[in-house]
Amino acid sequence: MVGTTLATNGNARVTRKGSPNYPVDFKRQLAALACEPGISVAKLALEHGLNANLLFKWRRHYRAGLFGSPQPEHVAAAPRGGIMAPKLLPVVTLSSTARQDAEGVKQSPALEIVVGGAVVRVIGEVSRKVLRTVLDCLAERA
Repeated sequence: MVGTTLATNGNARVTRKGSPNYPVDFKRQLAALACEPGISVAKLALEHGLNANLLFKWRRHYRAGLFGSPQPEHVAAAPRGGIMAPKLLPVVTLSSTARQDAEGVKQSPALEIVVGGAVVRVIGEVSRKVLRTVLDCLAERA
């Protein structure tokens, strides 16, 4: 049997080129597992003897409905355009009269951003450019 490749795991039928042809049910099952929160796609692929890129491709196809209709929570978890949008917190602004304390002394403007366990305080006037830079840096770290 020189030059012959045999499928020994029973999951895949091997084509003449030597590449395995996995059943759709097998692809659907692994793609659904790859959509679960907390699952490492690379580790799942390694456990099943697959290339991680192939499993990522199956997950994309599963979410697109190519392996039948996916579970709703798996479709909702898919990032749009491959980029997860940062989670923003609500912003509350106070009028200039509300910033004055009981003695009538005007306080200097301040900005406070709480992300996770970190607090960023900016005291004084803040330009839009500076605020955008701070928010961009926080989005990269989140």
